[in-house]
Amino acid sequence: MRLLLLLLPLLLSVPPATAAVYMEKDSEGNVIFTDKPSSPEAKPVELSPPSTYQPPALPAPPPRKPAAEPAAEAVYESVEIISPADDEPVRANDGRLSVSVEVSPPLKPGHRLELHMDGKKIAETRGDHFDLENIDRGTHSLQVQVVDEKGKTLISSKAITFHLLRYAIPRPATR
Repeated sequence: MRLLLLLLPLLLSVPPATAAVYMEKDSEGNVIFTDKPSSPEAKPVELSPPSTYQPPALPAPPPRKPAAEPAAEAVYESVEIISPADDEPVRANDGRLSVSVEVSPPLKPGHRLELHMDGKKIAETRGDHFDLENIDRGTHSLQVQVVDEKGKTLISSKAITFHLLRYAIPRPATR
């Protein structure tokens, strides 16, 4: 309240926003519009009220539908093969290969990992790695899937490719 009493003299000293407009002619006969006339021949101009716009009322929002049953939340954020790396050559003359997997969040009870090589399921585990034996030399693809207790795939990793390098059995020399 005190602030209003202090500002009242200041508010009363401000001129109104709509000032008078005058029309007059200069020495060359040009018409000039001004709010501060320079000659007694200046005539006040009647201004029409300013244009305003009243937007139409917004329609009422449609009634809300009853909340649907919440969608099942994703159980896992990601699963990926950490080792071997994509397009990595792997030297393993005995055909052994260790595959490391990272799952986020960790596997839930009852869930397992399935490893697919070249499109076929070759192993499963409840851990985070697979130890494979007697892999043929050549280029292979790997993909891991997290599977629930009913056998439903919950999430799959990106497929990676690796190249297993093994010595070939030397052929006898022919003469």
